[in-house]
Amino acid sequence: MGIITSVSAFRMKRHINKPPLILLDYDGVIADSYEVYFREFTNACTKFGFDKLNSEEAFLRLFDGNLVAQLVKAGFPIRKLKQLADELKPQIEAANAQIHPFPGIVQILKVLSEKHPVLIITANDSALVKNFLIEHGLRHIHDVVGSDTETSKVKKIRAARKRFMNYAPFYIGDTRGDMIEAKRAGAFPVGAGWGWHDHDRLQSANPLHILEKKEYLIPFFEYVSPD
Repeated sequence: MGIITSVSAFRMKRHINKPPLILLDYDGVIADSYEVYFREFTNACTKFGFDKLNSEEAFLRLFDGNLVAQLVKAGFPIRKLKQLADELKPQIEAANAQIHPFPGIVQILKVLSEKHPVLIITANDSALVKNFLIEHGLRHIHDVVGSDTETSKVKKIRAARKRFMNYAPFYIGDTRGDMIEAKRAGAFPVGAGWGWHDHDRLQSANPLHILEKKEYLIPFFEYVSPD
């Protein structure tokens, strides 16, 4: 099977007649951060006496939808959510030195950012992500919009659409929740098959397309760009 299936090709060519605006998640798409986040998140939850999320499946389930809503659904006390965030922030910042880009993704994003506007829209902290980009030579990303700017990914994607009204917005994310939020925000959801959620989990949200390999990003955006 090629990078673009016949069904996806029909859907894309029928609805897309503008140049692409590339909106990327950070964790699981650019940064290979799963192991670090799983460890630090479950450690923080244990400190709060909440160890129901200590399995990988329970952790991954949090990203089937909005993270806060999924935490509450899992039984985490609402009144302790801010405390959890405060507990996690310094741990994640300290652990960030252990996080690296997925192999090859830096060069891929350099190529894409020379041709298209590329923004990172993430639940992570903007400054932390910007430092990561500088450290790894990614200086041409148009902007980083993190949780310190706005906590809702839907609102951040909608704001990006307004900034680039003459472009077709694509959101590349690696979780089922990313696909749902991208659609709610009016962007084309594209699954990153190399990230946290597997193909079946991504497909359950009915994305426009799933890219099984990060190497497919460049030919994908060559395909969806108007002639």
